[in-house]
Amino acid sequence: FSMLTEQYRSTAAHPAGSVVEVVVGVDQVAHRFHQLQRGAQRELLVFLVGAPTAVARDDADVSESSALDRGVDFRVVAAKDYLDGPDVARDVKAGIAAGLEVRLADSLPLKMVVSDRERAMVPLDMTDSGGEPSAIVVHRSGLLTALVQLFEREWAAARPLYATSTGVRAQPTTDQQPTEGELEVLALLLAGISDRRAASQLGLSIRTVERRTRRLMDLAGVDSRLQLGWHAARAGWL
Repeated sequence: FSMLTEQYRSTAAHPAGSVVEVVVGVDQVAHRFHQLQRGAQRELLVFLVGAPTAVARDDADVSESSALDRGVDFRVVAAKDYLDGPDVARDVKAGIAAGLEVRLADSLPLKMVVSDRERAMVPLDMTDSGGEPSAIVVHRSGLLTALVQLFEREWAAARPLYATSTGVRAQPTTDQQPTEGELEVLALLLAGISDRRAASQLGLSIRTVERRTRRLMDLAGVDSRLQLGWHAARAGWL
């Protein structure tokens, strides 16, 4: 968190209006949230923590579906307490089936949404705005870069969530086997299909295919795709 604090201090030295805007009130927070999520063309990065305070989950689900339909690379890290809400597991399962990539963390430092690495939205403490929901929208800056780095760090440490017949389940910490989605990518790559064609066949972005391939190589402890194919055969992944 010290990194974020330092980035905030350096950002504060510049005119705040050009980097950070403060949004107060349920309607305004919800409006800016939907702007960020529905305006994304390439990528959405999201932290989910606890119960929603300004944007109803049903409304967020509509924006999520719209982004997935547009082919946006959509990654979510959810804190354990988020899954405690009513019907959340059902909604997360539906999202995964639609192409959402979700991982589970024991805890997260904040709620957040980052759109195309150009803007981010982070809630503020409601006590700072007279009890009304409030948030800051962060534009391109060192602070935004720090928020993206925070997401990538939590994403790397979190456990993939996958759908089951009854809901969702997190991959065990000690389980070093590829996920079903990663194996789908592996099968196409070993068949000699390019990343772009694999992404098209699986309904994924090229970035998602590349990320899953990178994780497969990390699991195998190899540096090339040729070595990955040899390890996959030896380990019985396919």
